[in-house]
Amino acid sequence: MEEQIPPSQTPMPQTPEGQITPEMLVELKARARELAIQQTIAQQQAISQQQPQVVYVRRNLTVAEVLLVILLSCGIVTGIQWSWNIATNVLPRIEIKLR
Repeated sequence: MEEQIPPSQTPMPQTPEGQITPEMLVELKARARELAIQQTIAQQQAISQQQPQVVYVRRNLTVAEVLLVILLSCGIVTGIQWSWNIATNVLPRIEIKLR
């Protein structure tokens, strides 16, 4: 029995003159295109296997997280108002006396 050679590995027939015919050129281009596609697919598969799949899950806030956000925002607003009060009312009243 004859061994069957896959179409991507068919040997190129040689002409007696050693020149490449247009048919041979078309076949060479088709083989090169097929090989490039196979290499690209192999690279994409290798990359997809190396990188872990990241999945983001959206969820609602818990009661504790909502209360924490409210307390922090109230604390920040109160702190800014308190700092502004000290800067505008208390600091101008401080006197420095020299002897």
